[in-house]
Parts: sequence; C-alpha cells; structure tokens
Amino acid sequence: MESSMNRFTLDGDSDVEQRIAMDQQLIAKQVLQAVPAEHFVALILMGGYGRGEGGYIMHDSSPEPYNDYDYFLVVNGMTQRKARRFQQDLQPLAHQLSDEVGIEVDLAVLRREQLPVLPFTLMNAEMQWGHRVIAGDIDVLGSMPEMPLEKLAKGEFVRLMNNRGALLLLNARQLASKGEDMTQEERAVFFKYLYKAVLACGDALLAANDCYHASYVRKLERIKSLKQLPARNFVELYEKAINQKFHPDHAAHRGQNLAHWQNRVVSYWLQTLSYFETRRLGTEMSDWNAYSSSAIPKGQLESSTMVRNLLITMRDYGVAHSLRHFSWSLRYPRERLIAVLPGLLTCANSNLEVPCNYTIPLGLDHKPSWSESVELYLGAWARYA
Repeated sequence: MESSMNRFTLDGDSDVEQRIAMDQQLIAKQVLQAVPAEHFVALILMGGYGRGEGGYIMHDSSPEPYNDYDYFLVVNGMTQRKARRFQQDLQPLAHQLSDEVGIEVDLAVLRREQLPVLPFTLMNAEMQWGHRVIAGDIDVLGSMPEMPLEKLAKGEFVRLMNNRGALLLLNARQLASKGEDMTQEERAVFFKYLYKAVLACGDALLAANDCYHASYVRKLERIKSLKQLPARNFVELYEKAINQKFHPDHAAHRGQNLAHWQNRVVSYWLQTLSYFETRRLGTEMSDWNAYSSSAIPKGQLESSTMVRNLLITMRDYGVAHSLRHFSWSLRYPRERLIAVLPGLLTCANSNLEVPCNYTIPLGLDHKPSWSESVELYLGAWARYA
C-alpha cells in the first residue's frame, strides 16, 4: 500500500481532515454497535478517502465531504447466506448514517473466509493498494492474494467504461425529459456524472497502454506522458475532472449548455472505448453495429461456465428468448449491456427507432422507442453492473 495512512484528502487543511475523521468515528461507533462482537473483524474505508485522495467542498465556510464513503465490513463466523441477510439488515443504518454525515454511506459485508480467494478485480486491487482500517484488525487484508495493478485483466476496464457510460445514459435520459431546464441540484448531478465518465476514460487510456495506477496524481502524470491520445484536448478536460473530484465547484457550471457538454463527453467516451477495444481485441473496433454482436467477446466473467450463463439468461430473459438467441445466452449477461451501450448513446439525439441488434440483447425482438430501450438497459444494469 502506497497511499498515506495519515490523510483522507490530497490537500485539505486540518479542518477538512478533522471533519472527515469525525465522520469516521461516528460511523465506526454505530457500526460496532450494530455488529455482534463475536462476528466483527474490521471496518475498512475504501475509495478516495481510503487512499488519501477524497474530495471536499466548503459550505458556509465549513468543510464537507463530497464523494461517497465506501466500506467493507469484514465479519467472521457467518455463513454466506447469513452474511447476505446481515448486509440487508444494515441498509437502514447505512441510510441513517448517510443522512447524518451528508453523503452516501455504503456498507458491504465481506466474510473473512473470502479474503484468500477474492477475485482479481479492479475494486479489490485498488482496495489492496490503498485503504484505511477505521476499526478492528489493522492487518485484516493480509490474507488477500497479491493483486498487482499492472496485471489487471483488460475486461475490468471494459466493465468500468460501461458503468461510467451508463451514467452518460442517465444524463441523456434527463436531457430528453427536462432539456436545459434543470434545478441546481440536478445540474450538479449531471456534471458529476460527466466527470466520472471522463475519469474512466483516463483509466482506460492508461490500461490500454499498460500503465494503469490507482492514484489520481500518478494517473495525471502518466496521461500527460502518453504520446498518442484518441481525442483532442483530452488532457485539459481530464485535469478539469480531477479538480472537480478534489474541489467540486458547482458554480462553475452555471449557464453552461448541458447538451453541448453531454455531446462532448459522449464523443470522448466513444473515442476512448474504440481506442481501448481496438488494442484489447487486436482489430479495429469503431463500428458500433458490429460491436453489438455476441461474436465479439467483452471480457466479462470469462471463468463463468456456459451452463451457468445459460441458466442465468433463462431466468432473467425467459426460455423462449434465450433459445432464439442462443449465442447471447452462452455469455454472461453483462456482455449484453456493454455491446449495446455505444449504440444507445449514439441514438440519443435522433428520433429513429432503435435497431434490433441493440434491442435483442436487452430481451426484445421488436424495435422499441429509445426511451423504452433505455429503461430496459438501466433495469439490467442494476442487476449486472
């Protein structure tokens, strides 16, 4: 682990650090009260605050956190079923804590027995590289297998691009519904999603060049050193996204044309995905109609068996559809979402019907409206993201 164990933010002063430290004390105290002592092992803060790169804003001269607080609550002596039920039982506490600290608090339960066999994912690798134990066993992650960031599977970044691209789809739906007439709070969320997509593009660029890093300070340095970027002026936008992550300034976006910003970021996202997938697959990948085919692997849960994928697909899409589109049924369903998202984003500004090659992976054989397709996509995304 390279990140600072002494800070929650990159450059916040003592007032900022104290505010976030007080939040951690409050959250740890209430979590400890909610977990039977014989089951508690540790509470781990992940994400930006866990690696010393959290964001903050000033409100009436007082510092407030900006990004979510994400935790793994490590427990022992619980079966898998009991741990799942316990996580559900913790959700009211997570909502209560979110109200108390002013940002979302996410509590995920992790059984200590799982640590030695955790899958090599982007989330787990970043947690291993940079985290902070708020309460409990300081060496709790010592039994995890080594997960070097430079050896992450490329499919992890396809998944990241899809999840951040889905935020752009939420923006597109919001624009279709309200146009430029959004409240200040809605505009803040709109730009937050834009910048998350830009940051994901930066991650994908680094991964495509085999130089990914978890720290945003290192990411910026490495992106500036790349000799080839798929989109013009990307570094400027990426720096803006980092600044907004560390020091969000909603006033900077007043009067900005939302559709212009959306189109700009969607364009960057599409160019980056094309660049990344061309390198991952070893063949030119800029035709999103071709990309929507089940014949092109998206690198998702490749260890999942075809039988398991078929059973999941029949459960969620029905037997008849699964048998009609058997090639899709043998792939893990997240591949469907990745396949169609570029097309849905490209169709967002048109009144044309959505082509069947984008809707069949969503479970429909006819051509629905764009808005209906978006709702189908978002429903599946909630299950498979």
